[in-house]
Amino acid sequence: MADVNLSVELLSNVSESFTTRVRKFGFGDGYEQIAEDGINSRITEYSITTRPLSDADAIQVEIALVAASKGDYLVMTLRPFSTSPRRFRLKDNSYNKQFMKGPSDNPIITTNGQAYVIYQFDLVEAYSS
Repeated sequence: MADVNLSVELLSNVSESFTTRVRKFGFGDGYEQIAEDGINSRITEYSITTRPLSDADAIQVEIALVAASKGDYLVMTLRPFSTSPRRFRLKDNSYNKQFMKGPSDNPIITTNGQAYVIYQFDLVEAYSS
């Protein structure tokens, strides 16, 4: 597994969520015990939507996402959640890609004119504590 640096200023929308991996033990009479599952049980996930990207930026992001979908780590800084680079995995090894016509394009639908790419993906922080 390699580290893939993703340094394009690409974020449009980022949300952060936390969960804790736990184990539950039920005893049949309604009593239940709950305990953390291991030392790295806190899971931090980020749901990301990129800004509309030009062709050059979209190619760079696509290369990084394809590598991450095969198991590589993405190394990036997610401001305002962090000011230093962190390692992430691509959740479920998948991402979404959309095409959008530019605002200066003709409002009549055509195949001509500038198009932009928007990516949506979820990241899981590697080695959260």
